[in-house]
Amino acid sequence: MTNISNLPFEKRTRQIKKKQNREIILNAARGIFAKKGYDNSSVREIIGSTDLGAGTFYNYFPDKLSVFKAINERIVSDFSNYFLIEIEKSNTFEEAVQIAFNSWFNWISNQEHHHLFIKNNKKYLLDLKWLSTRSKEYKIFYDNLLKFVLYLSKKTEFPNNDISFMVTSVIAVATNLGDEMLSRQDITPKDAAEFATKLFLKGLY
Repeated sequence: MTNISNLPFEKRTRQIKKKQNREIILNAARGIFAKKGYDNSSVREIIGSTDLGAGTFYNYFPDKLSVFKAINERIVSDFSNYFLIEIEKSNTFEEAVQIAFNSWFNWISNQEHHHLFIKNNKKYLLDLKWLSTRSKEYKIFYDNLLKFVLYLSKKTEFPNNDISFMVTSVIAVATNLGDEMLSRQDITPKDAAEFATKLFLKGLY
């Protein structure tokens, strides 16, 4: 890949402008999708919320789905980079579960714009079959997580259950409790993580 800094001034300026325009479209689309959801949003609304020309969108994305997928890839990558560092600190199954919940609740508390995008597009983003076939970043994240859990299961006491099913269950509990946590003022990420960990490991009693 050509380093932009090595290009002639005019070409360098054009490349920088292209990157800026792409970022403007991505940020605008994320805002529209977060507010209205994918199904209720349009390319016209996205480009209309920017100062770019009406046809500029199609210089960077062929359709609405492609920009939606690009935003999703960025969010998954952002969380994955943070989460996989945190989860590797665990030495037992119980620690892995607690760190998984802690990581998610802390992340969405600090990245609320990402969370709104996820919350209002659950139809797609919490459909793991949809993600696994359309998101390269999610597949990388899930494969790395599964490898770590399998590694952990060999070095410590582990429940005799389907590991893939357990991972999917943790994701489902985390995403739904995260919505509840952010809708209330009396629940902190620590409170939510403690409740979710207890629920997952021991049930309500």
